[in-house]
Amino acid sequence: MKYWLHCILLSVFIVSGCAHRQLVTRDEPTAAVREELSEATELKTAIDVPDDPAVNIAKSEEHRSGVSGWKPTAEVDDVVGSVQTTNIRPVRHQQASGPETEDSETSILRVNSHSASGVTLQSLEELAMSSNPTLVELQARVDAANGRWLQVGLKPNPVVSMSAQEIGNENSAGQYGALVGQELVTANKLDLNRSAAAWDVKQAEQELAAQRLRVLTDVRRGFYSMLIAQERVRTAEELRGIAEQAVVKARELIKFQEPATVLTQAEIEAELAAVLVDNAQIQQRAMWRRLAAAIGQPDLSMQRVEGSLTTDAPKVIWEQSLERLRRESPEIAAAAAEVEQSRWTLNRADVECVPNVTVQAGVFYDDSSSDPFATLQISMPIPVYDWNQGGIAEAQANVLAAEQAVQRVELSLQQRLASVYQQYEQARKQALRYETKILKKARKNLDLNRESYNSGESAYLAVLTAQRSYSQAQLAWLNSVEQLWSATVQMEGLLLSNSLQ
Repeated sequence: MKYWLHCILLSVFIVSGCAHRQLVTRDEPTAAVREELSEATELKTAIDVPDDPAVNIAKSEEHRSGVSGWKPTAEVDDVVGSVQTTNIRPVRHQQASGPETEDSETSILRVNSHSASGVTLQSLEELAMSSNPTLVELQARVDAANGRWLQVGLKPNPVVSMSAQEIGNENSAGQYGALVGQELVTANKLDLNRSAAAWDVKQAEQELAAQRLRVLTDVRRGFYSMLIAQERVRTAEELRGIAEQAVVKARELIKFQEPATVLTQAEIEAELAAVLVDNAQIQQRAMWRRLAAAIGQPDLSMQRVEGSLTTDAPKVIWEQSLERLRRESPEIAAAAAEVEQSRWTLNRADVECVPNVTVQAGVFYDDSSSDPFATLQISMPIPVYDWNQGGIAEAQANVLAAEQAVQRVELSLQQRLASVYQQYEQARKQALRYETKILKKARKNLDLNRESYNSGESAYLAVLTAQRSYSQAQLAWLNSVEQLWSATVQMEGLLLSNSLQ
């Protein structure tokens, strides 16, 4: 009896050890999984980001302790499928070629000349890629999706149990023993789970790619806003200097029988110029704070940004911009991945009604007869009432909804592009007109009025009016340049912005 008891306990420890090893051992994907994941070949939505040390966010491999060597993203990158409404290419933030950027020498990506006197766009981008918390957040979501991919393909753990029957019958210890059970998953359900979860990983990767573009777009918009803010301060200080000189001149004029209104008007203009300086300085500080938040360094001290301020932005063509958006947008790629995920989920729902089989085997000892014996039990549910009809209907509806969502995202992008492109066209024409015509004429008009007044041909009020026109033209030019580069950066960033929302 003791011999059989020792055997039973030994078998329990052996089975428990196997179960423990099963928990910490990675379940390698089967050949069937790899074959199914590589059947479709029309859609490839792999993330392709710039090869920049600051852009390559750490993959947080430390969070995958216990599954050393496992890299599901490599297999997920091999997952391809077909989406009827679009053809997604690898996402890359790059300078487009051809007529769309025929003025490429003034591209926003080439304004990063290093200078000791100020911080460059490139350095701000690198700092944002390493500091913005949203990138770490989205990378963690990718890791979580990878974890789900691993978990849904694992086999059920075996079950170990002890049993004692007929205790006390004929003054004996009865029948006692140990049983080991295992649920056998049928109909390739685990592989289907992995296939659906692989597209969850792909969707999370596209969301991470979109977030990187949002951060870059916010940093670039903030950079150009800072350039404009610096120029506004400089222009406002220049105008204040001109206005103060006008006050000094007006005080001299009223000594020579000029009306006192000349001095009053000059002083008003000087005060208005001082207000412009205050507003420009306040706006500059606000722009830096917004830029520091987008970078992920809210306490970053304000610095001068170094770059070229020009109206010669890259020329953008509507048709090519829309085509690039449809081809490279991570938003469309994420929606396409959701379509594939919903289709695999439907396949999984179709086989849910196939019952799993539970096998249980055990070794017993009958104390009354001193005989050992074995037992075997096989069980499975019969799908009479529940054959997952509700789950199949839900999965079918989700497929239809996901397919329509791709079209909705495309239409939404076109709608957003229309607004940004309108801003781009208006700002580009307005900025060029101010730079090539209005500013030159306003400056010439101010100089002519000064000369005319010095020669005694006009009143000094005409000089003040010309000065006001020149200052208004300068500020209007800066506003149009800011709108031009804001729209250009948004289109370069595939309309992705507001990274902190």
